[in-house]
Amino acid sequence: MTETINRLWQILRVVEKEAHSLQAVMQRRFPGHGAISPAWLEGQLATPEGIDRLESFVGKFSRMQDTLVDKLLPHFLLAVGEEPGTALDNLRRAERLGIVSDPDQWLAMRRLRNHLVHEYVDDLAQLAAAPAKARETAGELYKTFHGIKAYAGKNLPPVDKTQ
Repeated sequence: MTETINRLWQILRVVEKEAHSLQAVMQRRFPGHGAISPAWLEGQLATPEGIDRLESFVGKFSRMQDTLVDKLLPHFLLAVGEEPGTALDNLRRAERLGIVSDPDQWLAMRRLRNHLVHEYVDDLAQLAAAPAKARETAGELYKTFHGIKAYAGKNLPPVDKTQ
């Protein structure tokens, strides 16, 4: 069990770095939190730097979501004595523990992540909607991370340095 808890704390540190990176790129990418319109997006896509910044946001959003769902959540459940299962099962267990507010929202975020990463869209209005939705749902990523971290801090022992 000590190894599981130590691994959980290690993954929490990784996700904390990912959260800081995502937050930083969002502040640089979307200063003032204005609307992401097709015209704004067209301006961003007109320069290599704009493309790189948008791809950086998509990558950091996707990476944090992947780490939360695929690594942090299963290790968290193990550490608190739950048996991890499918991603949806894990999200439902996390909802029962008060960590996730809506598993269906997470499934929608997962579809959004796949859309951002794997699909090429020519329609600027449709393309602008995806990063706008990702920016909007990033708050759930932060909330879930902080919920797991707070729960672990309150209910689990700290890292065992002798391991």
